[in-house]
Amino acid sequence: AAQLADQLFFSHQWGEDTHETARLSVNDAIAFSPALMDQGLPARGGADGSMLIFPNVELNFQANLGISDSVELLTPFLRNNTQFSAGDLIQFAGAVTIGNCPGAPKLELMAGCLNATAPAHDGLIPEPQDSVDKIFARMKDGGNFSPDEVVALLACHSIARSDPFDPSIEAVPFNSTP
Repeated sequence: AAQLADQLFFSHQWGEDTHETARLSVNDAIAFSPALMDQGLPARGGADGSMLIFPNVELNFQANLGISDSVELLTPFLRNNTQFSAGDLIQFAGAVTIGNCPGAPKLELMAGCLNATAPAHDGLIPEPQDSVDKIFARMKDGGNFSPDEVVALLACHSIARSDPFDPSIEAVPFNSTP
């Protein structure tokens, strides 16, 4: 694990790659919908690494714009280390990313994600312009999150970075964490 962290995250430093990788881990995991399965659509998404496996599809989703650098960072490692699933690699990278944040806890990783067999459905990742009710409904469907848990997850955006929602401030962190 330490070797992987060193290879991917430049000796455990907090920087632009880690800002973006935190966002990638959340977006990969939340793109899951039991409600769509109830409608007869195929199950897809949910920490399955689909963004690494289908980058030509999912990186074009509006909610994923600006995540391509982290996908490009992880893809060669995945290609050269076939013992990891794409979903496990993304979630491991997210856990390391959080652990690199000054004062943050070290997170436990529960490995065992299967690789995606199809891209996630578009429209499953909440976006900044969505209403509060729409975000709460999406997060309830995607992970059975309570409103309090959604607020806590939204607070985590303070460690992400801004691109490309406002092109005038592209690649600027949402806060001043060193």
